[in-house]
Amino acid sequence: MRAVIRIGRCATASLQKARLVRHLSTRQSISPLVHLSSRVREALSNGEPVVALESTIISHGMPYPQNIEIAQQVEAAVTANGSTPATIALIDGRIHVGLSDEELVRIGKGDEPVVKASRRDMAAVLSQRVLGATTVSGTMIAAQMAGISVFATGGIGGVHRGAENTMDISADLTELGRTPVAVVCSGAKSILDLPKTLEYLETQGVPVVAYGESNNFPAFFSPRSGLRAPWHMKTPEQVAALIRTNAELDLQSGMVIAVPIPGEHTNASAEIEQAIESALRDCEELRIQGKECTPFLLKRVVELTGGASLAANAALVKNNAGVAGKIARSLAAMGRIPQNHTRTYSTSITTNKPLKGQGSDHENKRPLLVIGGIAVDITSQIDPVSEKTKLLASSYPGTVRMTVGGVGQNIARAAHLLGANTALLSALGRDAFGMVAFKELQELGMDTRFLLHFNNGLHTAVYNALHASDGDLVSAVADMNINGMLSVEKVRDAFSELNPCVVGLDGNVSESVLAAAVGEAQRYGACIVYEPTSYPKCTNILSALSSIKRSETLTDVRGLVHILTPNQLEVRRMAEVALELDLVESALASEAITEIEGNHCLLDSNIIRDALTLLRIFPILIIKLGEKGVCVASMDLTHNATPSIHHIPPLKPNLIVNSNGAGDSLVGAVLAMLHQKQTMFIRGDHIDVSACDVYNIVQRAQRAAILSLESPCAISNKLTPKVIDEDY
Repeated sequence: MRAVIRIGRCATASLQKARLVRHLSTRQSISPLVHLSSRVREALSNGEPVVALESTIISHGMPYPQNIEIAQQVEAAVTANGSTPATIALIDGRIHVGLSDEELVRIGKGDEPVVKASRRDMAAVLSQRVLGATTVSGTMIAAQMAGISVFATGGIGGVHRGAENTMDISADLTELGRTPVAVVCSGAKSILDLPKTLEYLETQGVPVVAYGESNNFPAFFSPRSGLRAPWHMKTPEQVAALIRTNAELDLQSGMVIAVPIPGEHTNASAEIEQAIESALRDCEELRIQGKECTPFLLKRVVELTGGASLAANAALVKNNAGVAGKIARSLAAMGRIPQNHTRTYSTSITTNKPLKGQGSDHENKRPLLVIGGIAVDITSQIDPVSEKTKLLASSYPGTVRMTVGGVGQNIARAAHLLGANTALLSALGRDAFGMVAFKELQELGMDTRFLLHFNNGLHTAVYNALHASDGDLVSAVADMNINGMLSVEKVRDAFSELNPCVVGLDGNVSESVLAAAVGEAQRYGACIVYEPTSYPKCTNILSALSSIKRSETLTDVRGLVHILTPNQLEVRRMAEVALELDLVESALASEAITEIEGNHCLLDSNIIRDALTLLRIFPILIIKLGEKGVCVASMDLTHNATPSIHHIPPLKPNLIVNSNGAGDSLVGAVLAMLHQKQTMFIRGDHIDVSACDVYNIVQRAQRAAILSLESPCAISNKLTPKVIDEDY
């Protein structure tokens, strides 16, 4: 008998295939260091216009909170003109193209040091995982890596006054000479030597275009510098044709599209120019040089003009963003730009090195994604001698170990060690525990792109357990509050970037995150395995399914989660709540329970009753019975077939060292083998999982659980792909 779980209720197989083709074509030219937001990724996949935006103007160009408000207004200006905005910053070791509101605040609030990142700084900022705001130079590099041809900003850097003595020339100019991105700006700031700046751009082979009614090169706050631009264009279509032809010639150079400040703000230009001259004198007296010079001057000019320069700055940036949106829209209407550039970036979708024994087809398979908690496990075990006395409220001799754990991490680690290409989406605090956990998984070779670091006063999760001398759990305290920081958007980003074939969900995450994961799995044709985690949290998935049903996104939620892996207590609780939430219509008749029970006398009647209730929602149950083994129950939901329940006897460990992690090892092994067999059960527009296959998988997965019981670690270091081989 086969348990067949259909996906794509709202999409045909051809649409599913088309989505996958678009997804793969987007990934192939993107470096693994680049993280595209789901909004930007979708726009690029569909050939829609996208405009890059820098983040230095947020971190260093304007005060908080006006900087955040203006950044959002600039993005809105791009959107209003038919394009998708993509603000760029360096966050947690990756180039983020498209920022969430939370990320904008993180860049602009000033709670963390933010490095101005140009070409020189990018590798250092990423490798050291510090926060970086991209300059014009850095944004151009990131935009090209993401496949974005148009970038809007306030003004470019240039040749500083006295450069013949100081050699102070902005990296923006050399970047324009070697990175094919069109920079829409209001020329260069008037604090610079503008004639020398134009001469330097000519030397670099950079087209400079005056956009609009005048052919005069603008000087940021002033619409005219008195210098004539080499080229003059009046429409977005003209500029789009220039960008496309530049790409077809493979010239590998950018261009400056110089847009004058809006007319209503030109009246303040004389006052601002006087303030600039005064600020320059202050800068010289204070001996401020290099990249610190521009932020100082801008701040000082704001002070001297009583905020008039800030208003003008905001107006010209928003105007440039609108013009860039129109140019990008015209460019997109011409079709995709030919990709014949000589400069290419890595096409790898993961930073992992394949483990020994993973096989040559490892990189060709869709990855496994685990969404759940990561924690530092502090495990205490009482000395056997002390345990013989009655334990009082006091301290006792024993051993204490600290390891990286958490249910999601344990499952992902086990699957990874067993050969699956595994990514973990989880939350960490910006603390010592968080750094230890991150570096350990990074050194293990796991995909760490989706380990998210948060401030907000939250620390990395901690699981503090007390074990008896025989390894049995006495009690534990779990502080997992940071798991609430995982967001729906991050889930969608992970699915969009990875296109996983199998998804493991940990009950530690929120109802909204679980619901989002279920919805995305439907879209991408992924098999979901839910680990209930604990008695208090096991029903989170039922609440998520109930919310999906109430929202009428999908009125029939049966089979959306394919495999459930509870223990006996969790089965009881989940069956009760499933009835309370009307996810199943009624309890089963006692005759049906008796008939099944007669064939499985080793199983408790309550387990059978609760399993039969849950089988009407989850087609396959893997029920962990502790020392009694495992129960596998299944039912074909598409035909309301007779349920099947099988008891798998336990394997016996040589010596039980600790029981913390055996269940997680079992689930990780199940995920690893589903990942291994993905070509067998993903069939067109549906998932076809055999209950017999699951039975065989669980038998082999018990080996991983036994190694965990025999190890002082939750996940044994002895796990290798050979452990789950059929001939092991």
